[in-house]
Amino acid sequence: MTRDAKSAPGSEARPPVTVRRRLPMRREELFRLWTDPAHLAQWWGPVGWRVTRCEVDLRPGGAWNTWLLTGRGDEHSIGGRYIEITPPERLVFTWEFPADVANGNPQVTVVTVQFVNDGDATELQIEHQKLSTGQAIDMDVGWTSTLDSLAQYIDLH
Repeated sequence: MTRDAKSAPGSEARPPVTVRRRLPMRREELFRLWTDPAHLAQWWGPVGWRVTRCEVDLRPGGAWNTWLLTGRGDEHSIGGRYIEITPPERLVFTWEFPADVANGNPQVTVVTVQFVNDGDATELQIEHQKLSTGQAIDMDVGWTSTLDSLAQYIDLH
């Protein structure tokens, strides 16, 4: 994945994908689940997917990468770089699509995760920007399922 990769053609005008979920956990703890690779590896990805490897360099400019195995046995790699880290309120990072996934051209999109206090719970707000229309549909479904995985992980702990 390259740093000078472009956004999807025409993606600037497309509204971002926004997903919200109220989770029964204080935001400090929830922030840790997003930034500690030992926790992230336990819940990251859509329901039925499994992380086989996870790396987190939690600093602005630091890389994050996950390697996943789908329920059908396909392997996927997802990663990017941290842009902003404001514990326990906000994470902003790139989501980098390799050329083979992004119609032949590497592509960089941006994800903002906000952790908003809601009593003894947290409202998690995810906004994924610079997606093509097809990617936006996939990511809306993917983020929703990923938050289902996170909710299941929280329920177990």
